[in-house]
Amino acid sequence: MRLAINGRFLLTSYGGVRRCAVEISQHLAQMRSDLVLLIPPAAIDQVPPGVPFEVIGRSGGPIWEQIELPLWLRRHGSPLLLNPANIAPMTYRRQVSIQHDIAPALRPHDFTLLFRIQWHLVVRLGMLRRGQRLVTSSRASREEIAAQFRVDPGTIEVIHLGADTLPAADRPTSEGERTTYVTFGRHGAAKNARAALDALALLPADERIDLEFVGKLDPELEPYARARGIDPDRIRWLGPVSDEELADAFTRAAAFVWPSLHEGFGLPPLEAQRLGTPVLASDIPINREILGESARYFPATDAAALAALFTDVARDPGLRSELSRRSLANGEAFTWRRTAERWNDLIDELLA
Repeated sequence: MRLAINGRFLLTSYGGVRRCAVEISQHLAQMRSDLVLLIPPAAIDQVPPGVPFEVIGRSGGPIWEQIELPLWLRRHGSPLLLNPANIAPMTYRRQVSIQHDIAPALRPHDFTLLFRIQWHLVVRLGMLRRGQRLVTSSRASREEIAAQFRVDPGTIEVIHLGADTLPAADRPTSEGERTTYVTFGRHGAAKNARAALDALALLPADERIDLEFVGKLDPELEPYARARGIDPDRIRWLGPVSDEELADAFTRAAAFVWPSLHEGFGLPPLEAQRLGTPVLASDIPINREILGESARYFPATDAAALAALFTDVARDPGLRSELSRRSLANGEAFTWRRTAERWNDLIDELLA
């Protein structure tokens, strides 16, 4: 064993962070014979298929990661440790870590005080010290991390994520009587989930435009929609969905709406594009970086601008077709295999 992967993410991560950690672990396991995923006892039933693993320690939280994990590594030859989910041991020196963004600094109210303290210490002591290597998933995040911690951005690697996890899904051959847009309904101010509702509220009922919300829903969204006077028949609250159901929602939609105020990367719009779904995205740096000219943009807080895009896409089949073509072309560049190859090269460099 020359490479160990910190498997605490199986207990603590979710959404895009978890997907990234799982995909990188699985693809590296296919490429290398010298790695093992180290996991807490409670994660035994969550190990990704095909990844060699070893259960170590007795706990499962910060004590496991900050004490039991580094002690085990030192007793076993101090292999290179890959931390794929924003947190790392503070006292282990031979490691490479992923930090997707600086959300705890930008939105402290979304995190507990204990987590924020741990996060700041981990980044400064376990990711940015001499001899450590830090990787992030976008150039936009690299600039933010460098500014937040006052380091040279050139010391931070950028490796884009993949987006080819979702299964293929058949696109309907004929369009329905109404135009449906799909978006995520996650909690958190940065997700800006209310933007789609604000846009829908500006459109008259005869526009025949509906919204579908997927993912773990912010419980305040439905009351907010009622307060905005939106006909409940124009909204479908799908909630958490499987990968198959998400792929189906993307392919049924006229477009995927991505209104975030801030992201470290943003897997959902690329996953939608891989299936040929047009994307309407907030005009923020990370979206411009990964979506380029393949999406239509709107100011994140301008409901009228998003409402106008709803109308344009609904009324113009040619525009939908062109955006779908651009989506497919852009999405082709983002595969987990390509991401893992970049990681494999970096690991070989560090092991050398």
